[in-house]
Amino acid sequence: MTSISKNNFLTPTISINDTVEVIKEKIKTKTPFSLTRFGDGEIYILNRNCSQQFLINNCKLWGYQYPQEINNFINDAGEIIKTAFMKSDVIGIMDPKTKIVNIAYDYHTWSIEKYKVALWGKNPKQLIICDHMIARSPQLGDVNQLKNILEGASVNIVSPNSELLSTKKLEEKLQTTVNFTTHSKGVNFRNRDEFLKSFENIKEDVVLLGVGLQKDYGVILRDEFGKIALDMGATMDAWAGIISRPWFNKGQSQEYLLM
Repeated sequence: MTSISKNNFLTPTISINDTVEVIKEKIKTKTPFSLTRFGDGEIYILNRNCSQQFLINNCKLWGYQYPQEINNFINDAGEIIKTAFMKSDVIGIMDPKTKIVNIAYDYHTWSIEKYKVALWGKNPKQLIICDHMIARSPQLGDVNQLKNILEGASVNIVSPNSELLSTKKLEEKLQTTVNFTTHSKGVNFRNRDEFLKSFENIKEDVVLLGVGLQKDYGVILRDEFGKIALDMGATMDAWAGIISRPWFNKGQSQEYLLM
């Protein structure tokens, strides 16, 4: 890595606070919008440098045979992730200066080299990039703060953990209508057409997504259904009471996400 300049990699171009202001404006004006975040898993796939254990785990999770279908998994997931990367209004990439989680920043793990974006057909300077951790920031991930951003806009949560989330009195906490779309754990990249049709049933203005590698849902919800789609990722786990990250625990840096 010493021979590769940090300037060759994508980094945030807009602060968390400014991104929140953009989201508030989109909600206020009911303007279709998509915020999509890309963490280490998505970056591994885009960079095609997945570890063996990552491939074992994710082939099983997404319905692919390991090792026979490794290339199919990477190609299918990569197509979906790249679509979201190129078409979302704002994308999230880990900020090397983030204070939300103490990370040893590795550009191969957390970012994309600018020349790749150019090869995909987009000028990197056209990307609006915020900190990937925005969904777990106090400004967006804390329900008390999110309530102020929504200002009464109705919400639909798309998650495999909708049953747990429905017990958390979110309507009371967010002071708005909250409904749920259950994303079955059996929905994968090759059988999702029927699930995508269910988006027609979403009547709410704002859609919060916690669906793993299905990163293009936000773009689909924006373009085909006129929604404001926010990729919240593992924040949905914390809201549901699932400690999927060590920093969700009591006394850790993101405990404020728990309800």
